[in-house]
Amino acid sequence: MNKDLNEIGEKWSGEQGKPASIIMSFPCFFISGYTALIPTLQAGYPIAKLDTSLTKVNEMVKENSRLVYDSMLKGLRQAVEHEIKIGIGTDAAMSYVTHYDIWRELDHFMRQTKLNAGQVIERVTQSNAEILGIDHLTGSIDTGKQADLIVLEHNPLDNIKALLNVAMVMVRGNLIQTPSVTRIQEVDELLDSVW
Repeated sequence: MNKDLNEIGEKWSGEQGKPASIIMSFPCFFISGYTALIPTLQAGYPIAKLDTSLTKVNEMVKENSRLVYDSMLKGLRQAVEHEIKIGIGTDAAMSYVTHYDIWRELDHFMRQTKLNAGQVIERVTQSNAEILGIDHLTGSIDTGKQADLIVLEHNPLDNIKALLNVAMVMVRGNLIQTPSVTRIQEVDELLDSVW
């Protein structure tokens, strides 16, 4: 195995001879010769933390979710510590993960790392665009880029939950006034109860 990868694996695991695959034990995205970490913490957190009487999963599934969540969280913290490129997304195909709650993932990152609101917003916009190789088109507000942005009533730098209420959306310069989202109140209440 590549000597450099072994050294990285040992550094990350803290164990002599630990295989480098330890750094691959969480979701990674490979493009253009570099690695970026895009954990989806909200995918594992609810099943890992909610009571099985609410989720209707058995203890084995709950424990598996806990192990996956703990591994993703460890990988995220290590990536932040070692300044590895991080993107942010959700895994909306998972139970208790909605398409409209990216703020929960951002909040999760802030609570579990030393990242602040500005840093997580940069990762969900500019960093994601860089990872996908489309940062010349989108990901930041700049001359010549597509006008992809949201308008909020409150500043998410003061409270990341401000992202919950989007007043307007602009996609490639096309304005969507008063966008509407169908929320799932039962899921929202359940998620609020574990955080």
